[in-house]
Amino acid sequence: MVRRIWSWLRAIAAFAGTLLLLVTLTPVVPWAAGFLSHTWTDTDHGVLIVLSGDEVEYERTEPRYVIGIGSYWRAVHAIYVWRHGHFDNLLLSGEHSDETIKPLLVANGIPEKAILVEGRSRSTRENALFCQPILANMSAPYVLLTSDYHTYRASRAFAKASVRVETVPAPDILKRSHNLVERWQCFRDLLAEYAAIADYRMRGWM
Repeated sequence: MVRRIWSWLRAIAAFAGTLLLLVTLTPVVPWAAGFLSHTWTDTDHGVLIVLSGDEVEYERTEPRYVIGIGSYWRAVHAIYVWRHGHFDNLLLSGEHSDETIKPLLVANGIPEKAILVEGRSRSTRENALFCQPILANMSAPYVLLTSDYHTYRASRAFAKASVRVETVPAPDILKRSHNLVERWQCFRDLLAEYAAIADYRMRGWM
């Protein structure tokens, strides 16, 4: 019995050591993120769709919701894409995004009258479903902007909702993974995303 326990412990230690080396010292993390964001568009007009991400909630304070780091980098890239393009409108999608992301966009030169907000969605699937009727009254092309590793699932969720989008991924894991200290967080984010992709496929949401 003791030998069996030691055998299991050695196997676990070997697996953990191999995983540590694989994640830290090989390009497996940026490769896996790149696979999810390999499609880019040069389209610089039409409607720019920006999906919100994380947020920080503070109780008993106003404003209650503050932009999270993932949402922040999506917003920063959206500002860059807007400034270098000729878009007619920006459709911002996600609960509380009018409170967390929109002020940053406006403060950096995107006209408030050009920004439309879909503020009900709490998931990628709801982003697509709730944006669909808004986009039905707007002219294509539709350019979807979200985090690089989220692009694969998001674009297919929109396609499932009968909205054909082109994609312009916002650098996230592809940048963070250059820092060896951050690779484990990137790895965990990728595991969660691949699990979400599997879930969406099983449910027929993409």
